Amino acid sequence: MRGPSRRGLLTGGAAGAVGLAAGGLLGAGVNRPEPDPALAVTLSRGGHRDGLPPALLTPTPSHVRVVALDVVGDGPEEVSERAREVSETWRAQIRALHEHGLEGVVEGAPTRGLHPASLGITLGLGGALLERAGLGDRRPEELEDLPEFAADRLRPEWCGGDLMLHVGAEDPVVAGAATRHLVDLVGERVRVRWALPGFRRGAVTAKDPSATPRNLMGQIDGTVNPRPDQAVFASQVLAAHPDPATKWMDGGSYVVVRRIRMLLDGWFALSEHERERVVGRRLDDGAPLGGSKEDDRPNLVARDDAGRPVIAQDAHIRLASPENTLGARMLRRGFDYDLGWDSEGRADAGLLFTAWQADPRTGFTAVQRSLDEGGDALGEYIRHEGGAVFAVPPAGEDGQVPGPELWG
Repeated sequence: MRGPSRRGLLTGGAAGAVGLAAGGLLGAGVNRPEPDPALAVTLSRGGHRDGLPPALLTPTPSHVRVVALDVVGDGPEEVSERAREVSETWRAQIRALHEHGLEGVVEGAPTRGLHPASLGITLGLGGALLERAGLGDRRPEELEDLPEFAADRLRPEWCGGDLMLHVGAEDPVVAGAATRHLVDLVGERVRVRWALPGFRRGAVTAKDPSATPRNLMGQIDGTVNPRPDQAVFASQVLAAHPDPATKWMDGGSYVVVRRIRMLLDGWFALSEHERERVVGRRLDDGAPLGGSKEDDRPNLVARDDAGRPVIAQDAHIRLASPENTLGARMLRRGFDYDLGWDSEGRADAGLLFTAWQADPRTGFTAVQRSLDEGGDALGEYIRHEGGAVFAVPPAGEDGQVPGPELWG
């Protein structure tokens, strides 16, 4: 069977609401676009609109639940069989959820009386699952474990996972209830490893729904992202795997998920000028220092009247720029999380960061190494506490992922 083109994720319509590997797991679901106020109460079931592109390219939902799960089993045969069972159960349920909503699937669902809220479900698999299932030869090099970074303060219980379940919606009840339903369905076959809810400002409450959202640090977050109309998009976001062993990921994407705690007390103790210097952007409009608007390209050679760099040598945007990372780009989608305070009275809040790319080694890893080597000024105010990398295969036109069966 002929595999999907590398732009398969760009052109697939809403019919590819969930992609599943042939004979089993997994793929990219459709995250419906966040509604503008006029659409807030008129979305059709599941937020479907004809011609909607798949999850990777649609506007970001206001609420997400990201859950990492481990398949329960001893030995490759049992792990493989359990993974197959999970895939078959989720495949039918995800299609039903996208089509009918949770209230159409579960009697007495907590989502009764709520609009579908753009429910969209995306699945991924970790490299450890392929190893445990005896399929290490099917594991792409791009799916290797991430190296250690200077900013890491990783806690093992918040890292890794065999499977990723990413559920997005405009309403937190819709996202949370759908997530619990899917986990409960396969509860005896999997064990939740870690989970984190995330949110962004809602389009309905925004003065300008088209504006780039701000994170909990008050910074406009997500300005520089590759767009599908750019020639570099396919090569930087979509994976190319002509080799038969890894062809199941041809046209898919790799997502790096990071739990990044923000040290907000120290951050807001800084003056606005100091915060702008650390990041390299103005707080009021997100423009790079020395620029006039948010999407201006940072001028990394500009100097002030005293001969000092306008954008500091250790400013976050300088070190993360393509000029310092051999052209590395990722499709970044960040969500805030706020869990209140920890047992020591410190704010437990930060960024649920997701980065989609063709190859994490030349994407996320290249950027993070540049930040480490340059002494990123922002590093003093953030701490990477959890992380994982997952493969998200492409959705074919029929909703299936073409290619060899993963589970034998």
